Amino acid sequence: MAFAAPPIQSATSSSTTGSTRYTDYPMAMAVTTTIFFMWGFLTVLNDILIPHLKTVFELNYAQAMLVQFTFFGAYFLMSLPAGRLVAALGYKKGIVAGLTIAAVGAFGFWPAALLHSYAAFLAALFVLATGITVLQVAANAYVALLGPERTSSSRLTLAQAMNSLGTTLGPWFGGLLILSAVAFTVPDAVRKAPETVQLVQTLNDAPPAQAVDALRQAPPERLVAALNDAAATALDRLPASDVAAAIAQLPQDQLPHALDRLAGAPLLATLSALSPQQLAALPSANLAQALDKLASSHLDASGDAQFAKVRASLTPETAQQLSSYRQKQAELVQKPYLGLGCALLILAVGVWLFRLPPLTESTEAADSTHHTLMDALRHSHVFFGVLAIFFYVGAEVSIGSFLVNYLSLPEIGHMSELQAAHYVSLYWGGAMVGRLAGSALLVMINPRKLLAVFAGVAGLLVLTTMLTHGDVAMVSVIAIGLFNSIMFPTIFALGIERMGPLTGKASSLLIMAIVGGALLPLAQGALADHMGIQHAFILPLLCYGYIVFYGLRGSLVRDPVVPQH
Repeated sequence: MAFAAPPIQSATSSSTTGSTRYTDYPMAMAVTTTIFFMWGFLTVLNDILIPHLKTVFELNYAQAMLVQFTFFGAYFLMSLPAGRLVAALGYKKGIVAGLTIAAVGAFGFWPAALLHSYAAFLAALFVLATGITVLQVAANAYVALLGPERTSSSRLTLAQAMNSLGTTLGPWFGGLLILSAVAFTVPDAVRKAPETVQLVQTLNDAPPAQAVDALRQAPPERLVAALNDAAATALDRLPASDVAAAIAQLPQDQLPHALDRLAGAPLLATLSALSPQQLAALPSANLAQALDKLASSHLDASGDAQFAKVRASLTPETAQQLSSYRQKQAELVQKPYLGLGCALLILAVGVWLFRLPPLTESTEAADSTHHTLMDALRHSHVFFGVLAIFFYVGAEVSIGSFLVNYLSLPEIGHMSELQAAHYVSLYWGGAMVGRLAGSALLVMINPRKLLAVFAGVAGLLVLTTMLTHGDVAMVSVIAIGLFNSIMFPTIFALGIERMGPLTGKASSLLIMAIVGGALLPLAQGALADHMGIQHAFILPLLCYGYIVFYGLRGSLVRDPVVPQH
């Protein structure tokens, strides 16, 4: 997720063109690369916030995706004001300002949790994203100026690698600190017992009547173990009322674990079969998770009415316990973001006190009277490039945003959200590995062809995860990160190719196109609410299809379209 601007030429860089040094200021380079790490870390935490806030505030997928809409919307709304701020303050003070603004946003998570307000969380997130937007404008250009012009792209690639390190570690720490629920584990002695293995086979393959009889006769502990290992669709072929009758008879210590393994119609039927007293006796965490799964399910009118009855059957005491549980869950984000806010402030003070070299800053003031953004947009490879950035960022962010919920589905990963968060790290880690490998491949292979190949493979992986289940669906969706790796810098380079004095204008348009990370996850959330998460991946599939077109045809440099007077 390294959305880096292209190198900016300046008097400083030009004067060192013949130098063989990688950077003229190694300590300054070390300080600024930590900033890339921090904003990668902060940005990817959204992938952990989304499933967490979704449960805390009982949101549907479209509402949960307002997290990304708010965050990446700040890029679109605040990029031009951020540019003016950096122009007024200079690079060093601009970096300090960005870190400080981001820290204020991180501190805002504390009152948002106390207020138990989703709107307050979004407001704090917008302030945090505004600070990161300022950092994007200031730090990218500053790194490009820290040495010879010919090595500026290499310095930015190194900084992007640090950004990718942040996006790789962020989900792991976020899952550990925020998604802290402990998953129930079945003892191996019970899970591997011949009777349990036989029960799993019966649930998976036996005729429905035989499978229902096995459910009714199985000892409670063995039944829970079998539900853990049975195929995700094993219970869907059985009458939901029969499944509910078997599950509802479980002892109170085993019932919550069985509910955790159910979804859809069997879960709804089981909750409907439980008495208000049984519902009240369930741990708040298990009951909240069950209600959240049903709220996100694609229920028909009859199912919606049945779900409403389940909610109405909750006693006032149970409803109060659920509310208290959700409040405590909201407060789980306070300490991590308070710590991040303090780290940002410490980094801001460090940058302020550190003697960063006062580099000559470039300006486009002389050019602004001659060219406009529309002048750049009339070049077809810029216009198509803006769309390519929009669709790429939208696809990458959409997939990352849904991963925790997607991998925890019974038919996909059948795991807890905490376990799924670790796989999100693999998704972003793949981008880091791919970026290092891709930088070498781009030296030998035409970037247009390589972009088209990577986008084509990513599209095939999306199609695979849409059409399969279990491990195949898991591996294919995680592997997409590997092929996302080269897309942003390659599209960016192709989008500003041979633009001359319009390079800055084209760059601004491409930066603003990052707003795709705000809009497309919201659209995919709406699709998921209507057709389910797995089918909603049709949207990233279409995005990668467009990027294939851009690599093969859209990125070719043609004469601009000149308006007729």
